[in-house]
Amino acid sequence: MPLDTAKETTPSIEYIDGPMLPHLLQGSTVPNTDIPRATTSLVPIITPPLATQTAAAEEADAQQYLLVPNSQRIIVRSAHHGKRVCTLVPEGDQAILHAVTLVRLQLRRAEAGGAEDDDSEDDDDEGNGEWVVVAGCSDGTLQEWSIATASTTGNKAVAPRRVFQLTCSKTASVNMIHLSSPTESNAALASSLLDEIGGATLYGLVNGTGKKSKKESSWVVSCVIPPFDENRDDQAGRSIVLKRLVSTKVIKSTTPREEKARLQTSHVCLNKGDSIFGLKAAYCPSSSMGSADTMEYIVEEEGTSGVSQGDLFLVISASRGFVIYRECINASSSKRDDSGLVHFELPMKSSYQSKEQSAFSSIAISPDAKHLALGRNSGHIEILDNVFDNVAKFLETRSDTQEGDKQHPEAVTVRKSVHWHANPVRALAFLADSGRHKGNSGSLISGGEESVLVTWQLDRDFHRPSHFVSRVGQGGILHTLCCMHTGKIVVFCSDNSVQCFHGANYDRLWTEQGIASMTLHEEGIIKGKGSNEKQEEIKRGPILMLKDPITGHPILANLPGAPGMVHWYDPKSASVVGALEVSPYNRVSRRDPSIDPNIPTPAVTHIAIGQDGKDMITVDNVWTENTSVGKEYTLVGPQGDEIPMSVCTSIKFYSFSDAKGRKPEQRKHRHGDLPMSYELVSSMASPHGRDSEICALAISPNGATACTLSRQEDAFRIWAKNTTYSPTGLASIMWKCLYKVKTPAGFANLLTLNNDSSSGQNLVAFSSDGSVLSVCYGTHVTLWDHSNATLLTSISTIEGGAIPTVMNTNIQHLHFLTKDDDFLLLASESQVAIKSPFGGAQSCYLGNDEWSVDMSSFGRDAKVVSVIPCGDSGFFAVSVAIDNGAETVVMVVNRSEPGIACVEGTDSLMYWRIGGGVSSLCVNECIGSGVELLAITEDCRMLSLSVGIQNTKSKFSLMSQSTSITPTQAPVLQVRSGVDSQPMKRRKISTIPIATGKAQHFAAGFDFPSLSGKFITAFLSQKGDRLG
Repeated sequence: MPLDTAKETTPSIEYIDGPMLPHLLQGSTVPNTDIPRATTSLVPIITPPLATQTAAAEEADAQQYLLVPNSQRIIVRSAHHGKRVCTLVPEGDQAILHAVTLVRLQLRRAEAGGAEDDDSEDDDDEGNGEWVVVAGCSDGTLQEWSIATASTTGNKAVAPRRVFQLTCSKTASVNMIHLSSPTESNAALASSLLDEIGGATLYGLVNGTGKKSKKESSWVVSCVIPPFDENRDDQAGRSIVLKRLVSTKVIKSTTPREEKARLQTSHVCLNKGDSIFGLKAAYCPSSSMGSADTMEYIVEEEGTSGVSQGDLFLVISASRGFVIYRECINASSSKRDDSGLVHFELPMKSSYQSKEQSAFSSIAISPDAKHLALGRNSGHIEILDNVFDNVAKFLETRSDTQEGDKQHPEAVTVRKSVHWHANPVRALAFLADSGRHKGNSGSLISGGEESVLVTWQLDRDFHRPSHFVSRVGQGGILHTLCCMHTGKIVVFCSDNSVQCFHGANYDRLWTEQGIASMTLHEEGIIKGKGSNEKQEEIKRGPILMLKDPITGHPILANLPGAPGMVHWYDPKSASVVGALEVSPYNRVSRRDPSIDPNIPTPAVTHIAIGQDGKDMITVDNVWTENTSVGKEYTLVGPQGDEIPMSVCTSIKFYSFSDAKGRKPEQRKHRHGDLPMSYELVSSMASPHGRDSEICALAISPNGATACTLSRQEDAFRIWAKNTTYSPTGLASIMWKCLYKVKTPAGFANLLTLNNDSSSGQNLVAFSSDGSVLSVCYGTHVTLWDHSNATLLTSISTIEGGAIPTVMNTNIQHLHFLTKDDDFLLLASESQVAIKSPFGGAQSCYLGNDEWSVDMSSFGRDAKVVSVIPCGDSGFFAVSVAIDNGAETVVMVVNRSEPGIACVEGTDSLMYWRIGGGVSSLCVNECIGSGVELLAITEDCRMLSLSVGIQNTKSKFSLMSQSTSITPTQAPVLQVRSGVDSQPMKRRKISTIPIATGKAQHFAAGFDFPSLSGKFITAFLSQKGDRLG
């Protein structure tokens, strides 16, 4: 087999999208006393303009990029339109990203003849330097990527250019958890700080264990990244020695004041239970020499290092305070030791604020390295004017004890306080000194859970905001970036979106929406109406995913970060391309979080769409304090307080607006909004009664009929679409309930004994022509003629007598397979089965067509999560959770015989293993002998599972992998036939053997004529008549 063909037929898993930032992962909500969510070591970065190699002199062609890191990769996006450019992936299977920064290095090139340019060190670094991304990883390495090189590779995964091993004296292992560069976006300043060989200095916080004591400790360090030399082949695998600057130490509240003051001169002292959440570096040229006001770069004309004079400041932030470390750069010949530490606690001026409310939540340094802004959990923002100058002066005079105490920066620094936010301030950034804010270095922007971008002009009316941008995103603001070159403002929100605003008029330039992965807040505890009801957590159910017939994009609902929303997602661009608001929601609806619980968010629990995509139906649950509607619950607060609430279930019917001649461009919306062209045509609250919820929903292929099932009402309802036309030809669509069918006799209590509605079940389905409706009751399947509410027949998955058990647990998933045979695809918690709708195992009509598979071969705790047909190919995909959801197996199974399917002409199994749980599956492409599935995991990662999709365009192979040729690493399915072991009489049909691969099958020598829906219903009703 050729190599390229082998790659195509090998099952592959490709990461498409997921949470942009590490704190967008589910379950990452942290209490106020812990590390603030918005200021971790993995924060987004915006690069300075980078000129292309073909037009280096043209500033108009310069490109800017956004670096969006998480623990697995760094997504590089264009700052001009927000689209993904490439992905930076660390080297090593166990490498987890902990910290990322941007640094400028000198690039050593060779002349055309191959000789090294000896004058490269004296050239202007603007044309001989490069910006690189440096990341600290969990395996004790620093990994480096060149942005200019990575941006030209296309939307691909880029490996690091160099990997450095970190070493430090007297330590066995080190782990970089914070990184910072004092010149993250200033090329001129970065050039002046290069060392003798063109390397750049980085500062960080590391954790390490000693060689002898094995005790873990952390300290602030510095290191030098050497320049990249194109003429050397030994660039990778080098080591970098860390220089210890100062160590951290936890002190108790009972520590004497004198002892505490002594420790603070040589250690970064933290309160017990506190931790460092951020480290920022800033360079102030010649601040101690009195030239900080003019910010002129003073560079030595003659000297050994040739770097500028000034001070380097490190701000080490913790929840209960922060520390400023000062280090002199190229100090005077007197070699004074002006480096040192200054601790700040900054207690709240208001005595009524608790420790949790007064804790710091965000931090920002002004571009001119003069001011420091701090956000608190209470919503207050404090600005310290000229704090770095005061720190430098204090350290110079600290030898005089009395004078030093009088000039402590916390006592002499001017401290401004502003307040608008009602929730913690998650994002802070100083605006660039350009455009509308020219000459105003005191302008500040802030954001938080309110999703409002607030601008402060601190030099005038600083106690009031000067501008607001409301409703920035569906979730709260987590990060803000201000480009010092263009003045653009980039905002990251908790709904996994990134948006860019103009710095002068605040117009939104572009927006990119990813999969909304993070819950907006912690859900409360509920219990039923009765006093004896048990308390339980709110169950949201799995993420729903199905393919849109019109756009071909997956439709996502019930996302944690998009309550009440339906999203259309494009896997190629890895972004949301459309949105529909099903249930409006006031996102900031909580009161005091320490006393009152958060009001639960609405949820789209079910969604169905017709075969042509013109009709869509949704079911949503909305929590309300109006207890006169919906099912009543009691919401339990953190301190046990009970609040009566109710859940109102609504069904909503939508019609594609283009079908009625209305263009989507006629709708008014902001630039960057993504409304879909669906119009709400009918809606009904509590369709099954006030205390009843909907546990299943299905729509007929032609979109004219729908069915809903309710356990509480113990009935299903049929809905029909009615279209009328006005004299002018305008269509008017209305949906109404035709009738209700209670559970038939003999199936009583089977529906109520099934699992709850939050398990993502499919208990109702229409046949391919829409004439037959199937409804599941426990282990039974009933078939109905929904045109006249007639029960045609029923099928039991548990056969009596000597016939073995086919499915011993309740059915949770039901589908009709291809339009050619309309077989039933059934799945319980641990089994998958194929059943005939024509009377079950007692009346098989084409041989052994029925079978069942027990998934216990994967383990006792194996659980079937989802089952979906792969179009009309006769194949279907199954996902099975094993090891209590720690891993998921996804496979494509042949309908003809139980077993994992293979790509035609190969032994490649259509089989994948995924770490973690899979919430939903969707067929993206099913062409030729290959298939591409889309899987969305429980932590909201979108994965592409493909095999043989580009190999050939012939039909799927009918070959199923038998036990004899199954690789040892693949599971063996335990097959249990659904027919009686005794020989049965079968209809005599002329058959001929057909060889497919290594297996031989018998197929009918003729094709059955296509039967009409009336004929099928009449045929099925024969058994129903006998039941009566």
